[in-house]
This record gives sequence, C-alpha cells and structure tokens, in this order.
Amino acid sequence: MTSVRPTFTQRLLRPRHVWGRLIVLLLPVAVLGVWLKLLRIGNFFPAAGPVEVLAKVASDLAFGAAWMLLWMLACWFAKGTVRTVVFYLAHLATIVVGVFTVINHEYVSRTGNPLTWDEMAYAWRQQGELSSLLQSQMSSSVIALLAFAVLAPIVVPPLLGPLVSRLLRKRPGRKAKAAAVAVLALLLVLSSWSAPTVSAAFSLAAPVQLAVTPVREAMAYPEGLADPTVLPTPDATKLVDRDGKHKNLVVITLESHRATSTLPETRQSVTPVMDALAQSAIRPERGYAVLPHTSKALTAVTCGISPALDSENSEADPGSLPAKCLPELLGEQGYSSAFFQSATENFERRRGTVANFGYQDFTPVDEMSPIGFRRVNYFGYEDDIMLDPARKWLVAHSGQPFMLGMLTVTGHHDYALEGFDLIDFVDDPLLNKYLNGIHYQDQFVGHVLDMFKELGLYDNTVFVITGDHGEGFGEHRVFQHDNTIYDEGLRIPYLIIDPSKEGKLIEGPANQLAVLPTAVDLLGFDLVSDTQYKPSLMSDEPQGPVVATCYARGRCAATMDGDMKVIHHFGDRRDEVYDLSVDPYETNDLAAGTDSGWVSEQSDIALKWYLEAENAYAAYHESK
Repeated sequence: MTSVRPTFTQRLLRPRHVWGRLIVLLLPVAVLGVWLKLLRIGNFFPAAGPVEVLAKVASDLAFGAAWMLLWMLACWFAKGTVRTVVFYLAHLATIVVGVFTVINHEYVSRTGNPLTWDEMAYAWRQQGELSSLLQSQMSSSVIALLAFAVLAPIVVPPLLGPLVSRLLRKRPGRKAKAAAVAVLALLLVLSSWSAPTVSAAFSLAAPVQLAVTPVREAMAYPEGLADPTVLPTPDATKLVDRDGKHKNLVVITLESHRATSTLPETRQSVTPVMDALAQSAIRPERGYAVLPHTSKALTAVTCGISPALDSENSEADPGSLPAKCLPELLGEQGYSSAFFQSATENFERRRGTVANFGYQDFTPVDEMSPIGFRRVNYFGYEDDIMLDPARKWLVAHSGQPFMLGMLTVTGHHDYALEGFDLIDFVDDPLLNKYLNGIHYQDQFVGHVLDMFKELGLYDNTVFVITGDHGEGFGEHRVFQHDNTIYDEGLRIPYLIIDPSKEGKLIEGPANQLAVLPTAVDLLGFDLVSDTQYKPSLMSDEPQGPVVATCYARGRCAATMDGDMKVIHHFGDRRDEVYDLSVDPYETNDLAAGTDSGWVSEQSDIALKWYLEAENAYAAYHESK
C-alpha cells in the first residue's frame, strides 16, 4: 500500500520539524542584532576594551537568547492548531524584528540616536518630503541586510529545519518548562539593564529600547516641580508705541547653522560676512537654540515663548500658539509682513506655522522660479533664489513699515550642494560639504544686506540674524541636530544689527526667546503682557539660566548658567558638567568634582521649565 504525500495545504497547516525550523528561524535574527551592535561599537567606540564591549553588547546577547526561548516556549505550551498559529506568528514577528533591527542600525549609525516611535511616526507623516532622502540613504549594504531580514525567515527554515530536527536527539521533559520560564524572565531583565556609565540608548537592544522609551518618557518629568499653571491669554499682549518711529524688521533664520566657535580649525574663515558684522552687532557672548529643531526654533524666535514640546509639528495646527507673535503684534501697529523660504512648502507644514505666526504673505520655494539655481539638499534650492521675490515684495510694500522673515535651507542635511565648486575647509568630506553650505548662507546674509542698501532701506531697518540650531558631526557621538544637546547642536550665530546703534556684547548666554523683546525694544515699542518674556538684550537685565531641551521627550536637557553648563540625561547615563570658558568643545566632564546638589538644582531648572511650558500649552488648548 503506497503512502499518500500530504498536499501543500496540509503541510502548511500541520508543519513538520517545528523545533528545528524554529531554531533555524530565530537564531539568525539573534546573531544579526549582536553583529550590528558590534559594528556600531567599532564605529562609535573604536578604543573600547573587552569589558566595555561586553557591557554595550550584553543587552543584545540577552535579547537574542530571550527571543529564541520565548517562541520555543510558546510553541511548547501550545497544542494543535494553536501551535501552528504560534509557529507562523514567530515567522512574522522575526521578519518585523529583523527589519527594525536593520533600520535602527542605519539610523543610529547616521544620527547617533536610537529609533523611537516618535521618529517613526514623524517619518510616516513626512514620507512624501523624505522619500528622496530615504532613496539616497539606501546603500547596497542596507538593501542586502533588509533582503536577508525578510527572505531568511521564509527560505532557510524549510531547507535546514529538518536537518536540525534530526540532530535534536533528546527533547527536554516537562520538568524543564518551569526552568525555561525562569531563564526567560532572567534574560528579559538582563536585556533591559545597562551600566550607569554606559548610555542605555546605545547599549540596549533595538527592540528593547523601542519598548522602554515610552516608559522612560512617562517617568521623565516629576509633576511636583512645576508651579501652578497660569492660563495664557494672548489677547492681553500688545505693543505700545514709544517714540512714533517705525523701523522695519528683518529676521533671517539660518538653517542648521552652528556658531563658528564650535567648529574645528579650518583652512580659511567659513563665515567672513558675519565675522565682520559681529563688531557692530548687538549680540550675546554665547547664543543658544531653545530646542534644536527648525519649527520649534522658529516659534521661539518669532513668538518669544517656549515652543510646543512635542514631535507632532503642532505649531502648524490652526490656533495652536498661546501667544501673539511678532508679525501679528507688528501688524496691529500697521506693519505689513511676509515670510520667504528656500525649502518646499509642505515640509513640516510650514504654511500653517507661518499663518499662526501672523505673517500676511508666505512664499515657499515651490512658488519661485528654479531656473539658474541649484539644488542643495532633498527639499530645497540655494538661498539666493529668495532674493528676487523678496526684492519685488519690498518694492511693493516700501511705503509702510514691514517685517520680513527669511529661512535658509542650504545648511541642512543631506548637504547635496549639486553643481557647487566646493572650498577646501577641512579634510573630512561630509563636514566639508556642510561647511560649504554654512559659507553659502553667510554669503546670503551679505546679499540680503546689500539688497537693502541698494533699495535705500538699510538705515531704517533692524536685522536679526540667528541660527535655528547647530549640527553635530560625531564630536560627542551624535550627528545632525534634533537631539544634539552639546554646543555643536545648540550654539548658534546671534547677531542683531541696528544701523543707528553701536555694537554691544552682552555677557553670558542668551537664547532665542530674547529675540522678540529685543526686536520690539529696538523698533521703539514697549511690550505689555501678562506673559513673562525674557528681558530685552538692551535692558542689561540678566537672562537667567538659559535652558534647552532635546527634540525627544525625556532624552536630554541642558542649562547654561554663566560659563557653566549642565547636561541632564534622564538616567540614560550620568549627567555632565562643563566649564565653557576654558572648555568650549566640552571635552572635560567636571561632574565627578562638582557639587551634586548644585547639579541637581540645575537639572530641576530644566525640568521645571519643560513642565511649565507643557502645562501652559495643555491649559490653553483645554480652554478653547
């Protein structure tokens, strides 16, 4: 009697060699996580010894073992059809974990930050604008790793699973189940642990980091630090004309433009225009971003209030800002206003943000002729593309006082600079392309000032020239800007030019929140409000401890008090302390020799500021 071979459907519903196939399925993704972590350790910590390497890879080893044991136990406890379902769920989950592990590896390698739910949600919302960037980042190695993560769980288990099953001579008995569950629990605990001297964000296995991040964020800010929330009342804010003189206002925000004092030594000056302007500018000794992300920085500069501390681009939502911003306040005084940017309109929904600021006109690069201008990155053209449209607008509105906002884009990642003849500033190719973008933005500032002089508007105009944030290039193992809390990410150019006044250097740090009160002061207005603003830089009042925070909630925050800077890492690793007067590159951490009580006080200042800003936005939206 001949046996009947099972059909494909029968083999699918009643898979054979389950244990061998599971091992072949699960082992590669466990090894993949460890291997990619070792590559990152070699990249970010090339001098790490065996003990340090083990501390940084321990979570991946524990997670890989736990992942294998979890699904083996799940199939062990399941019976019949349920076991079949669990068996195939293991395949699907392994593909998902493998793909995420690869994508996280690329993200960490390029930014120094782990991939979180918020970053993935942001990428999903901006997928149209980010598509060209993502394509440019898809190297052959990334494609190969992704193909392995997807195809290996599908192809390899049926091929090698039967062989492995035959090698499993003796299967564990029932008494081993309890021991296996205990081992699994231990492995899960070990996978979520990191040494206090090691960054948890780096050392935790990618899936573990993704899982614990929401927990860390929820526990980051103790509510007891915040003062009782005062409901914001934007209508109470107004300008009072002090002298009847109505100067114009221009605010130039320079994309990803870190202060040159944070740059390494270069073969020639990167920003000669602004270097010369500094002598006649009103400027703080050290200028800082509030939050190193463009839409947040624009809110701080334009509105004088803390931006919404979220990653949802809520400043673009109608009616989202609990304050009147400069264009609206000046509009009430008869000013016309316009905002120009050399980036595409849809990136971070800029039209909505600009409308919330109160600008009357908005011109993105989509509405400008690109003929004769070069692309500089995945979503914008060189900044000089704004000059002719801005000139036409100025001519049309020169009969009344005006406010003009301009946002550059040339300094932004991915520093494509198509068709540019690059200057040789430094040896590092990536940093050199960035510096060429910064140099271009410096030249653009000069072109704007020349245009105002040609139009006869220069002497009656106040110019604010500031960066939105800086940019990291691995100085502290962090790249780009969102979560670069060191001075390369926070320290920015901060120049205010009033042709009728001499230059003035304000001692100590100041952040972008001082722009609004200083601008209205120089324009000849008094700011009347029940909202507490930073003092004008012209007032000689102390700016107080300056606070900054990372884009990701509960990731990092900093206070700059005089020359001292404290960086709070929310338990990810030990906090850091730097004396910027002697250590501007933040290479000598003084935390071990600094009074821990003072460090805690400084951290609490940052936490309190964050909570009060968050609560003010929540109260405002609840009142509407």
